[in-house]
Amino acid sequence: MAAHIPDTIDKNLLGLYLSDHLTGATAGLGRIERMAKDFTDTPVHAELASVAAAIGRERELLRGLIRELGIRQRPHRQAAAWLAERAGRLKLNGRLLSRSPMTLVLESELMRAAVMAKIGGWQTLEELAPDLGLEPSTFAGLTAEGRSQIETLDRVHEHARANAFHRGRSIAG
Repeated sequence: MAAHIPDTIDKNLLGLYLSDHLTGATAGLGRIERMAKDFTDTPVHAELASVAAAIGRERELLRGLIRELGIRQRPHRQAAAWLAERAGRLKLNGRLLSRSPMTLVLESELMRAAVMAKIGGWQTLEELAPDLGLEPSTFAGLTAEGRSQIETLDRVHEHARANAFHRGRSIAG
């Protein structure tokens, strides 16, 4: 069965919805890749790198799905997400030349929220899959992967918060 959008589904709304999720994936991928790069000296680096790779694959899957369904691309949204993610790096953290120990705490919290939103997107697509000519199990699997990413980000957050606010401790472990 070929993927298509039937008349019973509002193509414009679905297009905006998927574009918004692609925009979020673009911003989230930029953030998690930077986290993995910036925290190579921590015990959670490998887990961050693994989540970054998975989010990259999922973003490409979503981009391909948008093409397959014939939904108009909205590259300006992804460009805006890229800029917003870069601007978010400029937040004041009380340090001029070094990273704040608090950074990993905040960024892991932001990424957990982003992954929860992504899970909602996969659940929506699982619900719509039969009407779109797609396999629901694909999106059920992506939902499960998202839950695994939440568990990973919970461990990252646990490590970060246990070390970030105590004098003499380092998030580097």
